[in-house]
Amino acid sequence: MRCKYGTEVGHFWVQINIQGARYGVALDAIPSQFCVGELEATIVEAFENEQPDVIIIEGQGALSHPAFSSSAFILRGSCANGVVLQHAPARQHRCDFKKMPMPSPASEIHLIETFSDTRVIGLTINHENMSDADVTDAISQYEQDLHIPVTDALKRSPDHLVEIVVAAFPYLKAKTLTAA
Repeated sequence: MRCKYGTEVGHFWVQINIQGARYGVALDAIPSQFCVGELEATIVEAFENEQPDVIIIEGQGALSHPAFSSSAFILRGSCANGVVLQHAPARQHRCDFKKMPMPSPASEIHLIETFSDTRVIGLTINHENMSDADVTDAISQYEQDLHIPVTDALKRSPDHLVEIVVAAFPYLKAKTLTAA
């Protein structure tokens, strides 16, 4: 798949939802001691077979979520150069954990960047129970507070998400410009 900059993008899923992608790992079905290695092997296979400029790895959960420990495997197994975090501002509590308040994006970013050798390059808004005005306000507030780009990948143009990645890795745009 090619993005608007002409950059070749490899894409695969981790977790249970691996439909629609050539490469995937159902981490929930793998014994924990093998998760990192299985993910790493799949990434290497995808890279060797496809030679993409970017590999996008989709997963679920968060490091601080008690029910999704596979997030740790995703970060360690992928050795990601960048992470786009998703946050649901209107949620008061973790889903299925009514006594656990939702963490702030700042605390999740700190945890991710402390746990792995990566950086959070952007934030997407999960707009459940939010109006368009609420989403716009949240985007502005989080950009100001966190100093990273923020978008809603479903309510805003998908180009914003691509721009987040290209802004974090400018060689992708430069590579495209020199190839043109």
